[in-house]
Amino acid sequence: MQWMDNDKYGSSEQAVVKALLGARQALLEVRSTLRWIGEAAGVPIEPEPQTRILDITMNMEGVLLAGVPGAGGFDALFAITLGSSARDRVAHAWSTNGVLPLLVAEDPKGVNLENGDPREKEIASGIHSIKLE
Repeated sequence: MQWMDNDKYGSSEQAVVKALLGARQALLEVRSTLRWIGEAAGVPIEPEPQTRILDITMNMEGVLLAGVPGAGGFDALFAITLGSSARDRVAHAWSTNGVLPLLVAEDPKGVNLENGDPREKEIASGIHSIKLE
């Protein structure tokens, strides 16, 4: 990919890009396997109309992942995009294909616990115990 060939990125940025591209490839393999399982079982896990929309979506600039969540069927799709312009392109493409997009975005503050949440101490201690390497 062109991102990996760019000299302006340091090794840590290249590692992130490589991991993201690996996730993308893994999801493509998962989708293929789920389609095969669905065909073998006679159950439309990723029905053809959704496959068409997802393939279009995955080929859009700025789309990292797109797939069918949960048990599959005709009820939902998801896409993870990199940036608002990619999100807007996906929303437009889906809308023109009869899919109602529900747009969500990360909070720039990250994950927050509401004051007074009875789970606050348990969750906070669990988060603080995580060691990232």
